[in-house]
Amino acid sequence: MTARAFSLRFSAAYAFMMLGSGVQLPFLPLWLSAKGISVGGIAFIVAGMMAVRVFGAPLFAWAADHFGHRRTVIRCCAIAAFLAYAAMAMLDGFWPIAFAALLAGFLFSPVFPLSEGFSVDASAALGLDYGRMRLWASLSFLSGSIISGALLKVLDPLDAAWILAAAQGLSVISTFLLPPEPDSLRRKSGAPQGGVLRLLFYSSFALFILVAGLAQASHGMNYAMGSLHWMSLGFDTLMISVLWTAAVLSEVTLLAFSNAVMKRFGAVNLFMIGIFGGFIRWIAMAFFTSFPVLLAFQTLHAASFALTHLATMHLIRRMVPAHARNRAQGLYAAMSGGVLLASTSWFSGHLFEAMQGKAYLAMAALSALSLAGALMLFRVSPTTRQLAGA
Repeated sequence: MTARAFSLRFSAAYAFMMLGSGVQLPFLPLWLSAKGISVGGIAFIVAGMMAVRVFGAPLFAWAADHFGHRRTVIRCCAIAAFLAYAAMAMLDGFWPIAFAALLAGFLFSPVFPLSEGFSVDASAALGLDYGRMRLWASLSFLSGSIISGALLKVLDPLDAAWILAAAQGLSVISTFLLPPEPDSLRRKSGAPQGGVLRLLFYSSFALFILVAGLAQASHGMNYAMGSLHWMSLGFDTLMISVLWTAAVLSEVTLLAFSNAVMKRFGAVNLFMIGIFGGFIRWIAMAFFTSFPVLLAFQTLHAASFALTHLATMHLIRRMVPAHARNRAQGLYAAMSGGVLLASTSWFSGHLFEAMQGKAYLAMAALSALSLAGALMLFRVSPTTRQLAGA
């Protein structure tokens, strides 16, 4: 398969893979509320679906490394997750719904991290631009939100779970669009295990995934309470939609030029620029209430999320041996999208009740802590600096 054909197939897969996530983030709480579940119960389910990634992502990543069949693991997990989402749509009562939702989150947890690891590895092997493939996932997420929002204007909120299940069905199809791995990336089952635990738990890599996880977890307030905050400022639903769209489009624009940006600044510098951009963004969110000003600062999503994520993917590839990369991706997903993001999303509700928009200052503090850790890793430690630049 030519590099161009590989890129087109992976871009097509990304274009469908995140549709379900685009439906779930804004509209799963709406469906849960329509089912009569309390605010506390909704928070439990939403945070729980993030928290189960702590177990699901590393477990299935280990299977992908051990058996050497990354695409098979991705497909099987996507199919099983779709069945769990479909079952959830048919259930009533808090505990049956919670069980199905947590199972769905557990099963879907490795699909995107393993796909990302695959695309980063292949981009390096084939000379492709990872960002130009990855931007289709961001557009997929945005499309899922917009399409489902339009549908729910004419459908009942109780139909949201069926829309989510249908979108997850398209995610299953996306995994069958994934191209075969290039020969240079294929690994036999039972890949070498020696030194993996030492690398992941007794080296600077453990601190790296903590630092990267904190940078992404600083988005917890925005993801969980951002729309409520903007509504409290008097913004209507259209204005709130514009704010979310501006963030995603800025991310897509950055990813479209990711190779050029990476070559110009380097992964380490991009990592720290992105974290600093997050710090500025959260400070602004805490103190400004004007729509045009907030719209401008929403474009810093290109830094706070896209730059740090792009750099993280490249740094994992450089710092981790090939036979352990799936597990490294799984651990990063468990830390950033599981433990830390679930914690900040849960805690943001309490902060927002007490502090309103000033709760963003806690997110700025997380960004500052992440930046301090990054400086210690890459400016103080020569060993980590050499690994990251390898």
